[in-house]
Amino acid sequence: MVYGTAMLEDICYSGVTLDRAADLRRDEKWLVETLRRDTTRIIPMWREHNLILMDEETLATPQPVTFTGPHALGILQIAEHVTFLGIDRANGEAAYYAADLSAKEEPELSPIMGRAQFLNIRQAGGLMTRPDAALMTYARGMATWHKTHQFCGTCGSPTEMKTGGHQRTCSNTECGREHFPRTDPAVIMLVERPGPEGGACLLSHKSIWPQGMWSILAGFVEPGESLEDAVIREVKEEVGIDVEDVRYMGSQPWPFPASLMLGFVARAKNVDIKIDPNELEDAGWFTRDQIARLDEKGLRTPNKDSIARHIVDHWIEDI
Repeated sequence: MVYGTAMLEDICYSGVTLDRAADLRRDEKWLVETLRRDTTRIIPMWREHNLILMDEETLATPQPVTFTGPHALGILQIAEHVTFLGIDRANGEAAYYAADLSAKEEPELSPIMGRAQFLNIRQAGGLMTRPDAALMTYARGMATWHKTHQFCGTCGSPTEMKTGGHQRTCSNTECGREHFPRTDPAVIMLVERPGPEGGACLLSHKSIWPQGMWSILAGFVEPGESLEDAVIREVKEEVGIDVEDVRYMGSQPWPFPASLMLGFVARAKNVDIKIDPNELEDAGWFTRDQIARLDEKGLRTPNKDSIARHIVDHWIEDI
Protein backbone atom coordinates (compact mmCIF):
# COMPACT_ATOMS: atom_id res chain seq x y z
CA MET A 1 0.00 0.00 0.00
CA VAL A 2 1.23 3.49 -0.79
CA TYR A 3 0.39 5.89 2.04
CA GLY A 4 -0.49 9.47 1.26
CA THR A 5 1.81 12.14 2.63
CA ALA A 6 -1.15 14.02 4.14
CA MET A 7 -3.46 11.83 6.22
CA LEU A 8 -6.93 12.82 7.34
CA GLU A 9 -7.14 14.16 10.89
CA ASP A 10 -9.87 14.72 13.47
CA ILE A 11 -12.40 12.47 11.76
CA CYS A 12 -15.77 12.53 13.47
CA TYR A 13 -16.68 9.47 15.61
CA SER A 14 -13.03 8.49 16.03
CA GLY A 15 -10.79 9.19 19.02
CA VAL A 16 -12.46 7.56 22.05
CA THR A 17 -10.48 8.91 25.01
CA LEU A 18 -11.34 6.09 27.45
CA ASP A 19 -8.90 3.37 28.41
CA ARG A 20 -10.93 0.32 27.33
CA ALA A 21 -9.25 -1.66 30.14
CA ALA A 22 -9.72 -5.05 28.49
CA ASP A 23 -7.83 -6.68 31.38
CA LEU A 24 -10.65 -5.75 33.78
CA ARG A 25 -13.55 -7.09 31.73
CA ARG A 26 -13.25 -10.57 33.22
CA ASP A 27 -13.10 -9.31 36.81
CA GLU A 28 -16.76 -9.73 37.81
CA LYS A 29 -16.12 -8.50 41.36
CA TRP A 30 -14.52 -5.30 40.06
CA LEU A 31 -17.34 -4.72 37.56
CA VAL A 32 -20.02 -5.09 40.24
CA GLU A 33 -18.12 -2.83 42.62
CA THR A 34 -17.62 -0.04 40.07
CA LEU A 35 -21.31 -0.04 39.17
CA ARG A 36 -21.99 1.08 42.74
CA ARG A 37 -19.51 3.95 42.73
CA ASP A 38 -20.82 7.50 42.79
CA THR A 39 -18.25 8.48 40.18
CA THR A 40 -19.29 5.85 37.64
CA ARG A 41 -21.02 7.30 34.60
CA ILE A 42 -23.91 5.56 32.87
CA ILE A 43 -24.70 6.30 29.22
CA PRO A 44 -28.36 5.49 28.51
CA MET A 45 -29.18 3.92 25.15
CA TRP A 46 -32.67 3.43 23.73
CA ARG A 47 -33.19 1.51 20.51
CA GLU A 48 -29.81 2.59 19.13
CA HIS A 49 -30.43 6.22 20.07
CA ASN A 50 -28.35 8.34 22.45
CA LEU A 51 -29.75 10.75 25.00
CA ILE A 52 -28.63 14.19 23.86
CA LEU A 53 -29.44 17.71 25.00
CA MET A 54 -29.87 20.01 22.02
CA ASP A 55 -30.98 23.43 23.18
CA GLU A 56 -30.23 25.88 20.39
CA GLU A 57 -30.98 28.87 22.63
CA THR A 58 -28.53 28.00 25.42
CA LEU A 59 -26.07 25.47 23.97
CA ALA A 60 -23.56 26.07 21.21
CA THR A 61 -22.68 22.37 21.20
CA PRO A 62 -25.05 19.42 21.74
CA GLN A 63 -24.34 17.67 25.03
CA PRO A 64 -24.51 13.90 25.63
CA VAL A 65 -26.35 13.03 28.83
CA THR A 66 -24.75 10.67 31.35
CA PHE A 67 -25.82 9.77 34.87
CA THR A 68 -24.00 9.24 38.17
CA GLY A 69 -24.99 8.40 41.76
CA PRO A 70 -28.60 7.53 42.62
CA HIS A 71 -29.83 8.44 39.14
CA ALA A 72 -27.36 6.00 37.62
CA LEU A 73 -28.47 3.22 39.99
CA GLY A 74 -32.08 3.83 39.00
CA ILE A 75 -31.20 3.44 35.31
CA LEU A 76 -29.27 0.23 35.99
CA GLN A 77 -32.34 -1.29 37.62
CA ILE A 78 -34.39 -0.99 34.42
CA ALA A 79 -31.62 -1.69 31.89
CA GLU A 80 -31.92 -4.70 29.59
CA HIS A 81 -28.14 -5.13 29.58
CA VAL A 82 -25.14 -3.09 30.70
CA THR A 83 -21.79 -2.90 28.89
CA PHE A 84 -18.51 -1.73 30.39
CA LEU A 85 -16.92 0.82 28.04
CA GLY A 86 -13.74 1.84 29.83
CA ILE A 87 -12.09 4.16 32.33
CA ASP A 88 -11.48 7.89 32.02
CA ARG A 89 -7.87 7.97 33.20
CA ALA A 90 -7.63 11.73 32.71
CA ASN A 91 -10.57 12.63 34.95
CA GLY A 92 -10.65 10.82 38.25
CA GLU A 93 -10.56 7.24 36.94
CA ALA A 94 -14.33 7.22 36.40
CA ALA A 95 -15.71 4.03 34.86
CA TYR A 96 -18.16 4.34 31.95
CA TYR A 97 -20.98 1.92 31.14
CA ALA A 98 -23.69 1.86 28.48
CA ALA A 99 -27.14 0.84 29.70
CA ASP A 100 -29.67 -0.32 27.11
CA LEU A 101 -33.23 0.71 27.95
CA SER A 102 -34.79 -0.54 24.71
CA ALA A 103 -37.29 -2.81 26.48
CA LYS A 104 -39.10 0.28 27.73
CA GLU A 105 -41.42 2.48 25.71
CA GLU A 106 -40.15 6.02 25.28
CA PRO A 107 -42.87 7.68 27.43
CA GLU A 108 -41.75 5.48 30.35
CA LEU A 109 -38.33 7.10 30.14
CA SER A 110 -39.55 10.70 30.27
CA PRO A 111 -38.52 11.10 33.96
CA ILE A 112 -34.85 10.63 33.04
CA MET A 113 -34.99 12.55 29.79
CA GLY A 114 -35.80 16.02 31.07
CA ARG A 115 -35.17 18.45 28.21
CA ALA A 116 -32.96 15.94 26.41
CA GLN A 117 -34.08 13.60 23.62
CA PHE A 118 -33.15 10.14 22.44
CA LEU A 119 -31.68 10.89 19.00
CA ASN A 120 -29.86 9.16 16.20
CA ILE A 121 -26.29 10.30 16.84
CA ARG A 122 -26.02 11.45 13.23
CA GLN A 123 -28.47 14.25 14.03
CA ALA A 124 -25.93 15.75 16.42
CA GLY A 125 -22.56 14.02 15.99
CA GLY A 126 -21.15 16.54 13.53
CA LEU A 127 -21.88 19.36 16.00
CA MET A 128 -20.54 17.69 19.13
CA THR A 129 -16.98 17.68 20.39
CA ARG A 130 -14.99 14.88 18.79
CA PRO A 131 -14.49 12.90 22.06
CA ASP A 132 -18.20 13.13 22.91
CA ALA A 133 -19.29 11.98 19.45
CA ALA A 134 -16.77 9.12 19.55
CA LEU A 135 -17.99 7.95 22.96
CA MET A 136 -21.63 8.02 21.91
CA THR A 137 -20.98 5.97 18.78
CA TYR A 138 -18.93 3.49 20.82
CA ALA A 139 -21.93 3.00 23.10
CA ARG A 140 -24.26 2.74 20.13
CA GLY A 141 -22.06 0.18 18.40
CA MET A 142 -22.04 -2.06 21.46
CA ALA A 143 -25.81 -1.74 21.89
CA THR A 144 -26.35 -2.69 18.25
CA TRP A 145 -24.10 -5.73 18.59
CA HIS A 146 -26.01 -7.02 21.62
CA LYS A 147 -29.30 -6.50 19.78
CA THR A 148 -28.18 -8.57 16.78
CA HIS A 149 -26.46 -11.37 18.72
CA GLN A 150 -29.16 -12.52 21.10
CA PHE A 151 -28.97 -15.99 19.56
CA CYS A 152 -26.09 -18.22 18.54
CA GLY A 153 -25.35 -18.23 14.83
CA THR A 154 -24.24 -21.87 15.03
CA CYS A 155 -27.09 -23.63 16.88
CA GLY A 156 -29.72 -20.93 17.42
CA SER A 157 -29.70 -21.11 21.22
CA PRO A 158 -29.89 -17.92 23.32
CA THR A 159 -26.57 -16.27 24.14
CA GLU A 160 -25.47 -14.90 27.50
CA MET A 161 -23.46 -11.74 28.10
CA LYS A 162 -19.93 -12.15 29.45
CA THR A 163 -16.78 -10.07 30.10
CA GLY A 164 -18.54 -6.83 30.87
CA GLY A 165 -20.60 -7.01 27.69
CA HIS A 166 -17.74 -7.65 25.25
CA GLN A 167 -18.59 -11.29 24.72
CA ARG A 168 -21.72 -13.37 24.31
CA THR A 169 -21.55 -17.12 24.89
CA CYS A 170 -23.99 -19.72 23.61
CA SER A 171 -26.10 -21.09 26.48
CA ASN A 172 -26.19 -24.54 24.86
CA THR A 173 -23.43 -26.45 26.67
CA GLU A 174 -23.03 -28.78 23.71
CA CYS A 175 -22.21 -25.77 21.54
CA GLY A 176 -20.75 -23.11 23.83
CA ARG A 177 -19.63 -20.90 20.96
CA GLU A 178 -18.16 -17.56 21.98
CA HIS A 179 -19.22 -14.46 20.06
CA PHE A 180 -17.29 -11.18 20.07
CA PRO A 181 -18.12 -7.71 18.70
CA ARG A 182 -17.20 -7.37 15.05
CA THR A 183 -17.18 -4.58 12.50
CA ASP A 184 -17.54 -4.98 8.75
CA PRO A 185 -14.66 -3.33 6.83
CA ALA A 186 -15.76 -1.12 3.95
CA VAL A 187 -13.62 0.91 1.56
CA ILE A 188 -14.64 4.40 0.52
CA MET A 189 -12.64 6.09 -2.21
CA LEU A 190 -12.27 9.30 -4.14
CA VAL A 191 -11.28 8.64 -7.74
CA GLU A 192 -9.36 11.52 -9.35
CA ARG A 193 -8.14 12.23 -12.84
CA PRO A 194 -5.63 14.82 -14.08
CA GLY A 195 -6.69 17.65 -16.34
CA PRO A 196 -7.38 21.38 -16.51
CA GLU A 197 -8.46 23.28 -13.41
CA GLY A 198 -6.46 20.90 -11.26
CA GLY A 199 -8.21 17.81 -12.53
CA ALA A 200 -11.50 16.35 -11.39
CA CYS A 201 -12.90 13.76 -9.03
CA LEU A 202 -15.75 11.34 -9.49
CA LEU A 203 -18.97 11.83 -7.53
CA SER A 204 -22.08 9.68 -7.69
CA HIS A 205 -25.68 9.61 -6.54
CA LYS A 206 -27.74 6.66 -5.32
CA SER A 207 -31.52 6.67 -5.40
CA ILE A 208 -31.68 5.76 -1.69
CA TRP A 209 -29.68 8.84 -0.70
CA PRO A 210 -31.24 12.21 0.16
CA GLN A 211 -32.24 14.16 -2.90
CA GLY A 212 -29.36 16.24 -4.27
CA MET A 213 -26.60 14.51 -2.28
CA TRP A 214 -23.55 13.38 -4.28
CA SER A 215 -20.71 11.44 -2.74
CA ILE A 216 -17.70 9.27 -3.49
CA LEU A 217 -17.83 5.52 -4.12
CA ALA A 218 -17.87 2.89 -1.38
CA GLY A 219 -18.34 -0.82 -0.88
CA PHE A 220 -17.74 -3.70 1.52
CA VAL A 221 -14.55 -5.73 1.50
CA GLU A 222 -15.21 -9.32 0.41
CA PRO A 223 -13.62 -12.49 1.87
CA GLY A 224 -10.12 -13.16 0.58
CA GLU A 225 -9.70 -9.56 -0.62
CA SER A 226 -7.17 -6.92 0.36
CA LEU A 227 -8.25 -3.33 0.90
CA GLU A 228 -6.52 -2.22 -2.29
CA ASP A 229 -8.18 -5.02 -4.27
CA ALA A 230 -11.56 -3.98 -2.89
CA VAL A 231 -11.00 -0.37 -4.03
CA ILE A 232 -10.06 -1.50 -7.53
CA ARG A 233 -12.98 -3.95 -7.79
CA GLU A 234 -15.67 -1.60 -6.44
CA VAL A 235 -14.71 1.25 -8.77
CA LYS A 236 -14.66 -1.07 -11.77
CA GLU A 237 -18.02 -2.62 -10.87
CA GLU A 238 -19.84 0.63 -10.14
CA VAL A 239 -18.52 2.98 -12.82
CA GLY A 240 -16.43 0.85 -15.20
CA ILE A 241 -13.18 2.69 -14.47
CA ASP A 242 -9.79 1.10 -13.82
CA VAL A 243 -7.72 2.77 -11.08
CA GLU A 244 -4.12 2.75 -9.88
CA ASP A 245 -1.99 4.43 -7.21
CA VAL A 246 -4.37 3.50 -4.38
CA ARG A 247 -3.50 5.66 -1.36
CA TYR A 248 -4.80 5.19 2.18
CA MET A 249 -6.11 8.37 3.85
CA GLY A 250 -7.64 7.35 7.18
CA SER A 251 -10.49 5.45 8.79
CA GLN A 252 -13.74 6.12 10.62
CA PRO A 253 -15.88 4.00 12.96
CA TRP A 254 -19.31 3.83 11.36
CA PRO A 255 -21.71 1.90 13.63
CA PHE A 256 -24.69 2.48 11.33
CA PRO A 257 -25.08 -0.37 11.97
CA ALA A 258 -21.61 -1.97 12.28
CA SER A 259 -18.92 -0.84 9.84
CA LEU A 260 -15.41 0.55 9.75
CA MET A 261 -14.89 2.90 6.82
CA LEU A 262 -11.38 2.85 5.33
CA GLY A 263 -10.73 5.89 3.17
CA PHE A 264 -8.65 5.96 -0.01
CA VAL A 265 -7.77 8.12 -3.00
CA ALA A 266 -7.05 6.43 -6.35
CA ARG A 267 -6.10 7.67 -9.82
CA ALA A 268 -8.24 6.80 -12.85
CA LYS A 269 -6.62 5.06 -15.81
CA ASN A 270 -9.59 5.82 -18.08
CA VAL A 271 -12.37 8.41 -17.85
CA ASP A 272 -15.45 7.02 -19.61
CA ILE A 273 -18.09 6.28 -16.96
CA LYS A 274 -20.35 3.24 -17.32
CA ILE A 275 -22.52 3.07 -14.23
CA ASP A 276 -24.06 -0.07 -12.81
CA PRO A 277 -27.76 0.93 -12.54
CA ASN A 278 -28.22 -1.58 -9.73
CA GLU A 279 -25.73 0.42 -7.65
CA LEU A 280 -25.94 4.02 -8.83
CA GLU A 281 -28.46 6.41 -10.29
CA ASP A 282 -25.86 8.76 -11.74
CA ALA A 283 -22.15 9.60 -11.65
CA GLY A 284 -19.90 12.26 -13.13
CA TRP A 285 -16.57 14.10 -13.03
CA PHE A 286 -16.46 17.32 -10.99
CA THR A 287 -13.72 19.94 -10.80
CA ARG A 288 -12.99 21.76 -7.56
CA ASP A 289 -14.81 24.82 -8.80
CA GLN A 290 -17.87 22.77 -9.75
CA ILE A 291 -17.98 21.18 -6.30
CA ALA A 292 -17.75 24.61 -4.67
CA ARG A 293 -20.82 25.66 -6.70
CA LEU A 294 -22.96 22.56 -6.22
CA ASP A 295 -25.47 24.48 -4.13
CA GLU A 296 -26.32 26.62 -7.17
CA LYS A 297 -27.80 23.46 -8.71
CA GLY A 298 -29.51 22.30 -5.53
CA LEU A 299 -26.82 19.68 -4.93
CA ARG A 300 -24.44 19.02 -2.05
CA THR A 301 -21.68 16.76 -0.78
CA PRO A 302 -22.22 14.44 2.26
CA ASN A 303 -22.72 15.69 5.82
CA LYS A 304 -19.67 16.97 7.69
CA ASP A 305 -19.69 14.04 10.12
CA SER A 306 -18.82 11.51 7.37
CA ILE A 307 -15.38 10.44 6.19
CA ALA A 308 -16.69 10.93 2.65
CA ARG A 309 -16.95 14.67 3.32
CA HIS A 310 -13.50 14.71 4.95
CA ILE A 311 -11.97 13.09 1.87
CA VAL A 312 -13.73 15.43 -0.59
CA ASP A 313 -12.74 18.52 1.41
CA HIS A 314 -9.16 17.28 1.67
CA TRP A 315 -9.02 16.78 -2.09
CA ILE A 316 -10.38 20.26 -2.74
CA GLU A 317 -7.69 21.81 -0.52
CA ASP A 318 -4.85 19.63 -1.81
CA ILE A 319 -3.87 21.58 -4.92
